[in-house]
Amino acid sequence: MNQHLQVLMDNFHGAENSFLYRLSEEAFFDADLFGEYYQSLKEIVRQTLGQPLDRELARAVSFTQAKILEHLLWEYADDDAFQIGNFPFGRLHAFIERLNAAVDGYFQGYLVDEQSFGGEWLTEPGPSVIHLDFLKQGLDIHAVGFKNKDGAYEVFLDEGEDKALADSRVSRKEARGRFIFPAPDASAAFRIFHEWVMKNYAPYSSAMGRRT
Repeated sequence: MNQHLQVLMDNFHGAENSFLYRLSEEAFFDADLFGEYYQSLKEIVRQTLGQPLDRELARAVSFTQAKILEHLLWEYADDDAFQIGNFPFGRLHAFIERLNAAVDGYFQGYLVDEQSFGGEWLTEPGPSVIHLDFLKQGLDIHAVGFKNKDGAYEVFLDEGEDKALADSRVSRKEARGRFIFPAPDASAAFRIFHEWVMKNYAPYSSAMGRRT
């Protein structure tokens, strides 16, 4: 368990090149390092099944979960202009549900059934249509991204009455909006849309203007 324990403790102490270090100090969501942390946590659970809880180990498990969720929540805060690079907006649930299941498995004494989640998650391909929303500070801005053959997205501002556009089969014509930017992948599309709104809409645009 030494190698897996080391991964957990590196995240607990914020050691360089750990997932939490990159998330908190470099503002970057490293999916591969999250996968390393998650797999190590699952292995620790497997090797400690049936044993009394170790307080130091339990503290590290609980602390790392709390810090990860804290940073993810801050990404959605109204007054926070701090941006996490490579943030997995479109599949964040896949990371959170695995994190919570692994931590609960440690405290309750059971192994996570990976098949219950279904599908790949670290390298999940982006959907053909993505819906982007910005609902902070009274703003209600929506956009739709359409995936091209090369895997990149073209993002259009949704100016129609049905701003939610819940039907994932919606076409470019149905978006009824103007082209605003291209994006290399789904994660980048969410990040660029967030930055685009903050640059073009008050109160964010005026605040950014005062800082420049």
